[in-house]
Amino acid sequence: TKKSSINEIKLSVWRNGILTTVAEVERVELSGAKIYRVTLHNYGMVKQNELKAGDEIEIVRSGEVIPKFLSVSKPGKGKFEIPKSCPSCGDKTEIVDIRIFCVNENCSGKNKESILNFVQKIGIDDLSSKRLDEMILKGLVNKIEDLYKIKKGQLLELDKVKDKLEQKLLENIEKTKSADFTTFLSALGIQ
Repeated sequence: TKKSSINEIKLSVWRNGILTTVAEVERVELSGAKIYRVTLHNYGMVKQNELKAGDEIEIVRSGEVIPKFLSVSKPGKGKFEIPKSCPSCGDKTEIVDIRIFCVNENCSGKNKESILNFVQKIGIDDLSSKRLDEMILKGLVNKIEDLYKIKKGQLLELDKVKDKLEQKLLENIEKTKSADFTTFLSALGIQ
């Protein structure tokens, strides 16, 4: 375990609308890795431990991989302000039990995370989060099914995409049409 100070608590929206909490901390080396972000699990953990910027916290790498909050070793001043709006779409948030939710069904962040989850689970190689952001920004993709409506030439509008990469992306998308049913359901987020 190591100690570090929280610089800021950031929230981002996940595909199910839950706002996840992450602490940006003073960079520290832990188990051979440089750590600057630490998962705070959920809003319940933030509330229970009264976490805020300025707190000195103890960090552990769960399974020697994910940096996680363990405990507060020295509290800072002030308090964490519960966000009244979603950091992605700006719509209002709602607290349900130990979680903060974005109430907007069409939240851009929620939609992006849902599409990204699909891309990763179904196995569309070479389609990164950054590239997906650009596709959403250009209006090529707004929901999962839009991936299958992309035509030759449209991906050339993206930064650093030339003929060869476009062809590869289109082929990778096409391959997923023959995914087995279990993989397809999992990619859609259905258990």
